[in-house]
Formats: sequence, C-alpha cells, structure tokens
Amino acid sequence: MRARTGAQLLVESLLGEGVDLLFGIPGVGTLAVYDVFVDHPELRHIEVRHEQAAIFMADGFARASGRVGVAFTSNGPGALNTITAMATAHNDSVPVLHLVSENPPEVRKKGKGHFHDISDQFGIFRPVSGHAAQVALPDEIPAAVHTAFSALRNRRPRPALVEFANEAFTSVTTSEAPAPGAGASPLGPAARVEWPVDREKLRQAADMLAGSERPLVWAGGGVGTPEATAALLQVVERLGAPTITTQKGKGAIPAEHPLHVGNWANEQPVRDLVAECDVLLAVGTRFSYFPTGGWSLRLPNRIVQIDIDPAEIGRNYPVEVGLVGGAAVTLGALDAELDSLGHQPLPWRDDEVAKTLAQITEAVGTPIEIEVLDQMRAALPPESLVFNDPTTVAFWARSHWKTDRPRTWFVPSGFGTLGFALPAAIGARLARPDAPSIAIIGDAGVMFTIQDLMTAVQEQVPAIVVVFNDEGYGVERRHQDHLYGRHSGVDVRPPDFVALAHAFGARGLRVDDLSRVGDTIASVLEAEGPTLIEVPNRFSHPGYGAFGTY
Repeated sequence: MRARTGAQLLVESLLGEGVDLLFGIPGVGTLAVYDVFVDHPELRHIEVRHEQAAIFMADGFARASGRVGVAFTSNGPGALNTITAMATAHNDSVPVLHLVSENPPEVRKKGKGHFHDISDQFGIFRPVSGHAAQVALPDEIPAAVHTAFSALRNRRPRPALVEFANEAFTSVTTSEAPAPGAGASPLGPAARVEWPVDREKLRQAADMLAGSERPLVWAGGGVGTPEATAALLQVVERLGAPTITTQKGKGAIPAEHPLHVGNWANEQPVRDLVAECDVLLAVGTRFSYFPTGGWSLRLPNRIVQIDIDPAEIGRNYPVEVGLVGGAAVTLGALDAELDSLGHQPLPWRDDEVAKTLAQITEAVGTPIEIEVLDQMRAALPPESLVFNDPTTVAFWARSHWKTDRPRTWFVPSGFGTLGFALPAAIGARLARPDAPSIAIIGDAGVMFTIQDLMTAVQEQVPAIVVVFNDEGYGVERRHQDHLYGRHSGVDVRPPDFVALAHAFGARGLRVDDLSRVGDTIASVLEAEGPTLIEVPNRFSHPGYGAFGTY
C-alpha cells in the first residue's frame, strides 16, 4: 500500500467524485494541496480575487449546471470572507461544497494568538451550512468528501462545509485513496437516491386534485431540471390549471404557455385568481416572503405541497397533504395516480389567464425599463444564463423577463445579496461554455465584487456584465423618496466603468442611448474574454405606483 499525504487524498477524492474545476485562493494552511494541484492538471483551479467570489462562482457553476460547485479557502479571514456568499447559497438551496482549512487542534480555542486564530470557526458556519464535518486525520478525508457529496446530491441542496485541520494535509497515511471515477466507497461516487413516494399520501393528493374544479399550480425553484419541468407541464395541462412561477421557478413552464400566469402573485388580478381556486398544488416552493407579499397573500384551505425538504412542508401555510420527494419523480407518480383514478383532463382555463394578464398589461403599460429588458431578451439566445443583483431594473425583470427553460434565470432571491451577479455569471460560463452568461447589476452593487472581473480576464471567460448606473443605491433611493421625501447615504459617486474595465484588460463599452442596449449586447456575444457594458439611467422602481396593492 502506498504512502499518501492527506493533500493527495483530498485531490484524488475530489476527482473520484467527478470534480474537474474548483475556485479558491491559496493560504499558508492549504499550500500542501496547491502543490498537489500541479500533478493533476485535469482538476482546473480558478484563482479568484476575493474569497466570497470563490463561493459565488461555485454557486453560479452549480445553478447553471446542476452539478456541485466546489470552493477551497484557507482559515481565518479567508474562511470568514465567504460567509455572505455561503448564506446566499443556503437561502437559495444551491449545492456548493466549501473546503476550508483550520489551525492545529493544540492551538485552536486556546486564545494563544496563533496566526489566523479564531475561537470557533466551524461554529460560525453552522447557520449557513446544510451539512458540515471536521477532519483531523488524513485517513478521514475520503469518507468526509464522499459524505458531503452524498448530502449535496440527495438532501435539500444547501451548502456543505468540510473543515480540515492543516496538519491533515501534510500528514502521511497508507490508506487507499479512491481512484478517479471510482468514488470514496465501494458504491462508487456519491449517487443520487430518489425518495420513495408515500403511496397513501399520493392517493390523497390525487383524490383532492381529481375532485377539484378550479385548481391552481404554484411552481418554485425545486422544479429546476428538464425532467421536472416536463413532469410539471404534464400535470398542469391535465388540470388545465393557471400556473404561477416564483423567481427561482422561472422556466418551470414556458413563459408564453397559455396557462402561465407568470411571476405576478402580488398584483391584484392574480390575487383574485388565487382566491377563486379550490385546490392549490405547490411544487418545490416554500411560499417565502416576496412571492406572497410578506405572507399577506390568501391561499386556499386545500393545499398539496411537494418538496424535497420535509421541514418545508406546511412551514408558511398549512397544507392538507404534503409529499416529500424530488419534483420530477413525485409529479410523475402523481400523474400516474390520477390516471389510475380515471381522471379526465380538465378544460384549460387559459381564458382566465389571458384576462388576468391583459388587466396587468393595461395598467403597467410599456415603460422604458420594460423596453430595455425586451431589447436584452431579444438580443440573447434562449439558452443564455442571466444573473441579476437586487438592482432597480432587476425588480422589473423579475416580473417581465421571459424564459422558456429551467436554469437560465438566476436571482439571489432569499438573501438579496449585492455583488452576487458578476462572479456567479463567471462561474456559470465556466460550467456552460456553450451558453452566453450575463450579469445584470447596479453601479453600487458591482463594486462589491468588481475585482473578480480580473479573474474573468485571466481565465478568458466571456461573461457579459451590464452595469446599470444611476449613481448610487437606486432601490433604497426610491424607498427613501416614497417613505421620507429626502435622501441619506444613497448617492454614491461611481468610477469611470469603461476605463476601469480597460484597466483590468476587459472590453469596456458605454451606452448612452437606451434604445441601443440590446444591439450592444448582441455585438459582443461572440467576443473573447469578458465585456463590461455601462448603461447610465434614472429608472423608476416598480414597487411604487404599480398596479398591485402590495
């Protein structure tokens, strides 16, 4: 049996799980692993400029591909720089694996002043990790990595953390490492295991829907694969049911499908439509704050909720039947159960959907914000990966951006994180080099992560970053206008973004004519390396003076 260092075991364990790319920054505690990277060029390492970008890029990689995104950071400040990004992935249920080093046990929690000393690094990550493990010995590394991947592939995919004592990387063991492609156990790489469907609850759910006259479907981020969207569409069309998709659920059914209501749950016509339904089928959604108007939306008393996380069943609204499982398998089983009951497809209620949307369109009109978004949508191929920050135009996009495919629209909906879009778009383009990747971001938010434009330059990642520049925190400015009639702390002087892009070695363009935004994006789709496009504007916020009462 060969003697192996823990660093070698870690790299070989990652390869065994199918990892071919990870994001990180080296530190004194992780240099042994970085030395092993030299021997394994098949594992590509992306050197980011700030640790939070390592997690954001892994997050974008995971959202775009459905694979686990992997990040590697050193302990102390390197580790703690990732907390915001970890919380973003945690809130949005993204499968990110964070590998992090830690000081030796003999100095940990002793207050001796060791380098990068902190009393409980592992504990700090508890609120933002769905799975966490500590490794003290090199022999423990393969199992820890394998277990983390198993959790990420089979549970609600919140981030996993594996913390390694520094000496675990340099210590030698004769334990056998998994061969690349063989995984860390006799079973091979951590496999995806489907939840068994509860047959009794499945029959109850089918009975409810079979007896429904005015069903409604609510689809969230859990409907995020082609298999799940196909299964959802089968059920939606069988029920003839109007369907609402959340932000993370965009693309669960085609945007122009006659039964798709869109992302309009807070507009009064949609609230009226919801109030008139007798059974609601909710799939892969937890009814969180924004789509329910701060839980002011009145839902029917009879709800069937499907979710992979049993803790989310009935958390925010009481449900009559809860089914735990993945969307694709559970919806397929539900459709088959309806067949077994002799359920006949109901007439489509597309006329109600069309009437509802017409009311909204008449009230909202086509302001300049929607015109710009329509240009962008027309310029981009349907498979484009679109990331956004909580910037003013993105709040319009959340309702008006149309997509026909899952995993093409990405928003930090749970945590509302500024700076997310730029690094996430870079990670996504690395995951999906076949698809354009674009970040919609504001001039204030982009400064949180602008340094990682240099990462895209170094790696020649052709991500497009569209900076909507209103010289400050535009969303908060609009809130202050509405609430107080005066401003404080929201007007921020931006840099010369075109010059800044050029300083990084990226392409930089400025579009002063809002009618040219789409054409400008179309002109750089085939460009090599990243492009930053600055769009000066004074857009209004859709939250005030809009059609809805929320």
